[in-house]
Amino acid sequence: MALARRTAYRAVSTTCALFGAILGSACGGSPPHAAPANPVAEAADGRVELSWSAVTGARNYVILWSDGTGPGAGLSNEIKDITTTTYTHTGLVNFRRYSYRIAAETGGGRGPESIIVRAEPGPVPGPVEWTTVVSGDPGHTIHFATADMATGYRVYFGATPASLAGRRPNTLFDEVDASPDLRATIAINTPLLYRVIAMNGSRIGFDGPVVMTAAHGIATFDFVRLGLAFGDPNADACLDMVNAGGGIAGTTCTGTFNGRVLPEAGLSDLVAAGRTNGDSRFADFTGDGRDDIFSSTFSPASDTASRAVLSVNQGTGNYQTNAGVTALGIGGFGGTLLAADFDNDGDVDLFAPHDHTRGDGARNWLLMNDGAGVFTDAAAAAGVDTNPAGADYLPRGGQAVDFNEDGRVDLLFGSRLLINNGNGTFSDGSGAAGIPVRADQGLKLADVDLDGDLDLIHHDGAVTRLHGNTAGVFGGGTVITEDTTQATFGFGLNACDVNGDGFDDVLVAKNVTATGTGVPKLLINVNGQLTASALPDELVAGTGDLIAHNDLIACGDVDNNGIIDIVSRWGQTYRLLRAALTLSTQIKIRVLGSGNERNQQGRVVRIVPRSAPHRIMTRVIESGSGLQSQNQYDLLVGAPWLGTYDISVRFADGVVTATADPGAAITIFEDGRVEAGLK
Repeated sequence: MALARRTAYRAVSTTCALFGAILGSACGGSPPHAAPANPVAEAADGRVELSWSAVTGARNYVILWSDGTGPGAGLSNEIKDITTTTYTHTGLVNFRRYSYRIAAETGGGRGPESIIVRAEPGPVPGPVEWTTVVSGDPGHTIHFATADMATGYRVYFGATPASLAGRRPNTLFDEVDASPDLRATIAINTPLLYRVIAMNGSRIGFDGPVVMTAAHGIATFDFVRLGLAFGDPNADACLDMVNAGGGIAGTTCTGTFNGRVLPEAGLSDLVAAGRTNGDSRFADFTGDGRDDIFSSTFSPASDTASRAVLSVNQGTGNYQTNAGVTALGIGGFGGTLLAADFDNDGDVDLFAPHDHTRGDGARNWLLMNDGAGVFTDAAAAAGVDTNPAGADYLPRGGQAVDFNEDGRVDLLFGSRLLINNGNGTFSDGSGAAGIPVRADQGLKLADVDLDGDLDLIHHDGAVTRLHGNTAGVFGGGTVITEDTTQATFGFGLNACDVNGDGFDDVLVAKNVTATGTGVPKLLINVNGQLTASALPDELVAGTGDLIAHNDLIACGDVDNNGIIDIVSRWGQTYRLLRAALTLSTQIKIRVLGSGNERNQQGRVVRIVPRSAPHRIMTRVIESGSGLQSQNQYDLLVGAPWLGTYDISVRFADGVVTATADPGAAITIFEDGRVEAGLK
């Protein structure tokens, strides 16, 4: 009997040796030599989600588990015949600790078991809606939203977005109980990315946004002082300034500037003997698709050597002075130039306000365009040629914006909001809107709290205030920055999203009165609260040629990496603060007329994430704003929330809607067309 059994065994073994490739599963084969690596157990409400790395040659997997209530200490329960590397174990008891090992199987048997992993089912916290980082000297303070059902938070940090990906990022983290988390020893200007994910006990949440610090590299340029405006006059998709072209390497913006030789560029009239340049504005005034330059003066109106100049783009990198504008004899101490289509006829007009208090005959000019760059002054007929008496009404900062969203672009300047009546006239809406009567050295409308309306940021030279908007009426104002330790002053203000988190931040010029030198103040928007954030050490220290007086400020993505950079005028130089980090979640929006014209200055655009519909980002197409500055025309909107965004633009004749996802670029036309990319 024993011999018979041995013979039969040898026969089967021989068959399996001969036909193992076909009969391996029936005969046995070899069991796996390795245990599944990287096992993970993630607990949720009534379930545990398991995952592991695949084992080479495995036909299926088995999960051995225990809830600690059975006899003995082993994992006595099995879940068999799993053919993928993930499994959700459902029907579990919350707050009971479950233990797991995973093993791979072939027809030859079961291989070694993985290391043990444990999880405790229960509530999973909600997402952290927003996160913002404020820099100190030193230190990073990470502010973040409270999450539902959170008992604590993990503040992850890393150098790349990839390091912060996934539900459990593979990078270092702090464990904190609540916001904010202070990392006190981080050196100023350290570029880091952060992501905050909520915890409920050992259970981790989902979907915290990746955010960046506002860290910058610094470059200094010695250019002729000609205001501070961004445009794209050569249509190469790289931002230029009046006195400098954007650096180009092939078709890539290098994030630097090359100074113009003004006579060679046809711009010598801007620096003619006796002329003092004021503000400058890029816009296509002649309707040929190329940005021209309108430049005002900052000198007495009685000085006939100092007059406004329109430099018409010839399409060859050169400009030619428009004799018709020169003949108008526009002079005086000019405020912020505002370029927009005030009469809705499809071309770009210009409002040039001036200081009337000097007794030099200055007045405001409302230059209506015939479409070819021939202007007719309509200021008197429109009721905007003069300003009320007194220093509080001097036109310094300004902005053109369709404030009441009736399709007509209004004027904000010199303690007044002038409402466009649509018949060539304006009426004073200042009192109804609660506009503060206070001299300014820069002002800007921006949706600071993302509630869908435009708040007013007002800088009087020493103090910056935020006037919140409630149903179209501004409040009395909250002081957001002033220095109580020493006398300071600053002529310049702007607002833009410098860290790509969807909230507009604020930059304010600041100098110490005793020395006349200083550093701009950066106010990071922390969920609607503007909070001082440190700028790079080399600026703060004021070494070498950085010791200077700063004033005008403009915002634009000079290297096309999706994050806003900052340029400030500093003494006789211009200083570029280029963002040291980038994110791929921005949405780029270009708003054009029906014939592809860049003539929609002052139009209101709203961008709303479907996953957070109460976050209504309100933006305005740039017309000139802050103080004698001009940001880039295209909108660059931070999109930290997951999923699709709904976009609407209020044009002259109605609203056009579109959708976009983070990382997209779209063009929205006045006639209702929406196209992918920037056209």
